[in-house]
Amino acid sequence: MQSLTPLLVKSLVRLVGLLVSRPAVSVTTILYHSDALPRNPGLQRLVRDELLDDENYLFHFLISMLKCFW
Repeated sequence: MQSLTPLLVKSLVRLVGLLVSRPAVSVTTILYHSDALPRNPGLQRLVRDELLDDENYLFHFLISMLKCFW
């Protein structure tokens, strides 16, 4: 459990930082990749695929949870 804590804390700090610094881009990317937003060019300009790197665990978790319940 101790080995997972630094990874999750780092991911949490990164997620909060993204939501504070670029809220529209972060929320749009989460909703777009969870299929909660329509696929149109106007929204695609706000989506940033570089936010979906492998170490952004909580970002991927939010997307997966929204895919399940949306």
